[in-house]
Amino acid sequence: MEKSNGRLTWLGHNCFLFERDGVKFVVDPFLPKGLAPATPEEIKVDCVLVSHGHADHCEDALKIAKNNDATIVSVAEVSSYFAKKGVKTEALNIGGAIYLPTPSAADAPQFQLLAVQAPHSSTMPDGSSGGSSLGFVLSFSQNGAPLSPAKAEIKPMKQTLADADAFSVYFACDAGYFTEMNWIGELGIDLAILPIGDRFTMGPAMSLDAINAIKPRFVVPAHYNTWPPIAQDVSRWQAAVRKYTSAVPLVLAVGSSICKSENGDWR
Repeated sequence: MEKSNGRLTWLGHNCFLFERDGVKFVVDPFLPKGLAPATPEEIKVDCVLVSHGHADHCEDALKIAKNNDATIVSVAEVSSYFAKKGVKTEALNIGGAIYLPTPSAADAPQFQLLAVQAPHSSTMPDGSSGGSSLGFVLSFSQNGAPLSPAKAEIKPMKQTLADADAFSVYFACDAGYFTEMNWIGELGIDLAILPIGDRFTMGPAMSLDAINAIKPRFVVPAHYNTWPPIAQDVSRWQAAVRKYTSAVPLVLAVGSSICKSENGDWR
């Protein structure tokens, strides 16, 4: 597998491909024909992250997991739903983390996947409970220091990540604004992916409050323009981010990617 310093590709709605340290993830796989630039069969990943049970965030999770022998990571109720369908799963809940190896450090896990809250409803496609909706913070050690408390001295998470010079990406998924975004920001977020569609998630104005709480270096909009009820003028949002926050807004076209350069910029 080709190693990447960081690459993010928008597949529409809240579906993203993210690559880092030889590990590939798909977040909230929803690839409807005619809207998405790729089919589920074309997606090659190691992990499938599902924020909650709504079909527009997990419709293609099972197919992608089976095609790749990949692991679905989600809240316990969502993980249980997919485990019964015969795929590998990892269950976690709000405030919990799992620690997974990367090809460059297989003997000492240095990748942390932290589940955070995402105020939103959640129901599985069959009508069963989807539990709590999640957001995800993905953190990677950049200097070899382990992130798992089984390997490192137990310290406040902020300090553990700082000791590892960690690179962190935050997927807010289907969230409204919540005050703990200030704490998420204290972890040191390089790139935040936030919804701006309004109605079902935070909208353009509320996203500015979220950005000021999180203080990421870069921010990418998501969950907008899929259907008329969540249509937004993303150029106006981009201008507002520049005016009212310190973050750099990066607007992706569906199917396009941004990469992290050696100096830490995304482009």
